[in-house]
Amino acid sequence: MAAPKRPNLMGLVESKNRPPEPVELQGQAEPEQGHAQAEPLAAGLSDLKTMQVRVNRAGWLEMSRLAQDRDVPLETLMVEAFNDVLIKHRKPPVVERRQPVKK
Repeated sequence: MAAPKRPNLMGLVESKNRPPEPVELQGQAEPEQGHAQAEPLAAGLSDLKTMQVRVNRAGWLEMSRLAQDRDVPLETLMVEAFNDVLIKHRKPPVVERRQPVKK
């Protein structure tokens, strides 16, 4: 008796050539007319990018202490800092913290 055919794993892989499907935003109000706002991008798993930065020990200690003092994750402080840099250079603050993957 032959073993059953295994499913193809390619069905689970997202094609890079296909644009991401739009995500409907429920319960969010439309932006007011006349205000310049960046249009939100559809956030998918392929939309997330990893950034790595190396800092000196003193900088890391101060950032870690600040995160503890504010009772927020260090990643939240980094996102806030990236958005502050964008604002400083007159760009829209579009950096968002990644959301945990639900299993």
